[in-house]
Amino acid sequence: MSTTPNSFPSYFALFKLTLRQLFWGRRGLLMLIGCLLPLIIAVIFRFTVRSTSGVNSFIPYLTFIFYGFLTNLCAIFYGSAIVSDEIDGRGLTFLQMRPIQKSLLLLTKFAAYIVGAVVLISVSHLLLTGIIQTHPKLKERLTVLGMSFIYTGSLSLGLLTYGTFAVLLSVRFKNPVLWGLLFVLGWERLTSIPSMPTGIKRIGITHYLMTLFPDFKLKVDMLNDLLGDTPPNIWVALLIICVLTVGAMWLAIRIFREREYLM
Repeated sequence: MSTTPNSFPSYFALFKLTLRQLFWGRRGLLMLIGCLLPLIIAVIFRFTVRSTSGVNSFIPYLTFIFYGFLTNLCAIFYGSAIVSDEIDGRGLTFLQMRPIQKSLLLLTKFAAYIVGAVVLISVSHLLLTGIIQTHPKLKERLTVLGMSFIYTGSLSLGLLTYGTFAVLLSVRFKNPVLWGLLFVLGWERLTSIPSMPTGIKRIGITHYLMTLFPDFKLKVDMLNDLLGDTPPNIWVALLIICVLTVGAMWLAIRIFREREYLM
């Protein structure tokens, strides 16, 4: 790396190194399998299902159920690895001896996670859309193609928000993946139960992310069960997500800068 403090080549080299660490290995293979699985399902669906209603609702439902779950897991496993892998491998101590600001170090590694995760999810979803586009009973083909970009934008927002909280857990706790899974599969799922009061639902991040999720071809009661009787306005949900994301990242940077990571 360059010896000039805060030089672009130093951070770009760190960015590329983080991409290789996160997405080139067993963890990357698992993520690749997760992104290939819906494509396999889509190919089987393409040649077996002939129902017009089933064909036209396939992408919205698979995105809502499968890609939402995949986004949560990706954010927790990769977001928490940004710091925890470096601590376990003693690489963080070495990086701290380089002329790199700790705050920019964390943000650079987080940027690598976001770019890699968004590319994987987006390419997988676009390929899924391409497979279903070949089905003769699909209607509104251009609309479905456009919706794929809206879906990937919504999923990318989930990767950003949950990934930020995963980073916060990784700089604060010893087992961030465990805490992250408890948060995503525990608390977030609990607040999404249809019978939960709306006041409880509003404590979960899912409530606001689902407010921004497109309801294209979905049953009305599916989103209503998640959002409750009085869902927030779109601009309110977006504002809350931005505040939570920025706040969590600010807190993570503050903890990371003040904490000493020794050999």
